[in-house]
Amino acid sequence: MKTTKKYAKFPLSLVVLLAMVLGFSACKNQKKMADMSSPQEDQTQIDEEEMTEEEIPDEEPVERVVVKEPSKETKLNNYFSAIASASKTTSANASIQEALTMFSNSEAPVLIVIYKDGSKPSYDEPTTIVKYLNYLKDTKNNKAKVEEVVYDTNGKIKELVLRK
Repeated sequence: MKTTKKYAKFPLSLVVLLAMVLGFSACKNQKKMADMSSPQEDQTQIDEEEMTEEEIPDEEPVERVVVKEPSKETKLNNYFSAIASASKTTSANASIQEALTMFSNSEAPVLIVIYKDGSKPSYDEPTTIVKYLNYLKDTKNNKAKVEEVVYDTNGKIKELVLRK
């Protein structure tokens, strides 16, 4: 009778093992089937790729964000502030070099309006842009703002008028 009990446990263990194997293999097969796409979906993808942008139907409108680039005058005022507030000479010099790329040459004249009575302004002694930028670096004083800019044919600044 002992042999009967021994064989009775064996089929139960075999059944449990067989159920586990089938269960795991069924999960893998379902995953593989889920990963596969239907032929109809593949055809839709091919059709969309063949369409040009104009032919693709508008499902959702695309929102375009317009990023307004600062004007050259604003950039110049930002450079002036960066140079005047630079904590190290090397960073001020780097800002000076970047600012000079906006000008036709480093000797571009800079006029500073110190007083304006009606339409007739009074100017400080004329200087050049490189001298003015170094003045900002040395004094760390940026009170002037861009009032007028004259550009050359390449879009570079050839003359600058500042207002204190």
